[in-house]
Amino acid sequence: MFTLFGLQYVLIVSVITVFFQTRYKRPDNTVSKSLRLLVVDSALMALAYMAAGSLTACIVLNICVPLVLVLTQSSQFNPKGYFTYAMLFVFLSLIPPAGVDGLMTELAVFWLCVPYLAAAIALYGWLCRRPAAAPPTPAHVLEELGELLPLVIEPAREDELRSRFRALLDKLHQMSYHQQFFSHQTQDNQLYDMVSTLAQRFSYLITDHEWRAELDGPRIRMLRQLAGFVREVADALSNGTADAALAGRAQAMLDRMDIPEGRVRIFSRSLLHMLVLLLRTQGKPSPAVPAYRFSWGELAHKLRRRLSAESFELRFAMRLAAVLTVSNVVSWLLPITHSYWIPLNAFLLLQPSCEDSSYRMKTRSIGTVIGCIVEFLIHPLLPGLGGQLAFALVMISLMYCATPGTWYHPIFSTSYALTLATMTMSETTAATLRLAFLAAAIAIVFVINRFFFPIRKEAAFRNDCKALFRLHNSYWGFIRRGLSGDTDLSVSCGILTYFHMLYESCMRYLTQHPSLPHRDDLQTVLLTLWHMFSELEQMHYLVRTQSVQPDETDTLLAMIDAIEEQLYPIIDGRNIPALRRGLHYRAPGVTYVLTQYLRHAESLLQYKACIPF
Repeated sequence: MFTLFGLQYVLIVSVITVFFQTRYKRPDNTVSKSLRLLVVDSALMALAYMAAGSLTACIVLNICVPLVLVLTQSSQFNPKGYFTYAMLFVFLSLIPPAGVDGLMTELAVFWLCVPYLAAAIALYGWLCRRPAAAPPTPAHVLEELGELLPLVIEPAREDELRSRFRALLDKLHQMSYHQQFFSHQTQDNQLYDMVSTLAQRFSYLITDHEWRAELDGPRIRMLRQLAGFVREVADALSNGTADAALAGRAQAMLDRMDIPEGRVRIFSRSLLHMLVLLLRTQGKPSPAVPAYRFSWGELAHKLRRRLSAESFELRFAMRLAAVLTVSNVVSWLLPITHSYWIPLNAFLLLQPSCEDSSYRMKTRSIGTVIGCIVEFLIHPLLPGLGGQLAFALVMISLMYCATPGTWYHPIFSTSYALTLATMTMSETTAATLRLAFLAAAIAIVFVINRFFFPIRKEAAFRNDCKALFRLHNSYWGFIRRGLSGDTDLSVSCGILTYFHMLYESCMRYLTQHPSLPHRDDLQTVLLTLWHMFSELEQMHYLVRTQSVQPDETDTLLAMIDAIEEQLYPIIDGRNIPALRRGLHYRAPGVTYVLTQYLRHAESLLQYKACIPF
């Protein structure tokens, strides 16, 4: 790249290298992904060029671009999804090309690198991976789940259970029509969503060991009966003989279920409700309706969630925008060479977690000092320009081999940067500027982390707890829409996934902080919310299968409004006991699920004082 276009465009190689490091193991490296990368990153390069054109453009774009990238590419469970795109924008705005001709040359360099990136990823896949097996059918997924259910009650076979279930999940991901940008909402897609939800519910059962204390004779018989019935449904789907009689048997198992309340009962009822829905849906005509990768309902739900005040995505996006804006303005106003090292270091120091940022400040300081010492010792021994470039090549290669965030990673990046900088200034000046600009970046990140939009683990726990309650209202709103029309199962699956991710994050925080005040009460609150969300899921299935009669719809809508008002935020809650009185729906399952839900909601009232709102 240096030989063909000059040293200025070598920075693109760094970005392409990071793209390779983050993508080469992913299973979805398709031609369309490469084309999308080409289009999106070309737009980011144009925006980076504009950001370097004036101070006003610098401020506006360093606010807007990070916000969009974090909100669309990151999540609490994939917090670094924004990084490679933001890195391209940040790095290329710091050293802009000269004029429009320079921008076109920069784009040409990038366009040459993307096919090379795609070829390198494809070569890695060809050399290191076996060809993927054909995606499984819904019947195959049910058959495998039927075989895995008996293993749940055999602790000695837990390793086999987990390995087989992990393999099933890998195959299940291949079925996803949501992997395509354009997709069609068909009956096959609905079956996919249903079996995905079944597998998801099964995963929550096998990853939580507390329910094993419940196992007794009746529960073990229930799980074995379920296993046999699931295999029978799988055979019927394979042979095309699934009919209303099977759905009737599933409903009869629901009506006659007599095992005590607990997680096994919740799992069994959720599974049977979904099988009833699946069997009643099977065979019904479903017109193909063009849809984007995400349904509009799913997209609207994600946007509402991410734009809420306590969401991780919005708070981190605001921190990133603030850090980049302030550091770039400081760099712009400083009449000193290499002042772009301030926003570069600030971007690398800022992490989604404030604790991780503090750790990076320490490790980067240590590594930068050692890198300066290495440069002072090695640089006088380098034989001319060729030796300097060779040393820089070795340093940058070691940098990409090192683990980001460690104390030794900055040694190589500092040695690389100083070697290039000493081609135009003295070693002492370059090292002084490197250290001074790092100190300025640390000060900017520290102040913004400390006083603006902090995301400390304690605050994240409080926000997650609040989000768990809000998701109940989101799901009730989804059920309300189902009373007047069909609902998109991909949306309910997304809400369910998000709830359990938040639940596991909260439980993990409580496990890591055993001395936390009211820790046991908070665990009880989380477990109660888990029960309630499982009952919400069952309520959704009952609505989908028309268990709520038309003349009962208004009554249920009024009930939903009252529950939403009482549950989030929990300000009063005194009306929750009254909601349980007089519950009577013609479908026994509806009455039972609502009664259980309100009973659990009432039990939360005694813990109002310790709920961290």
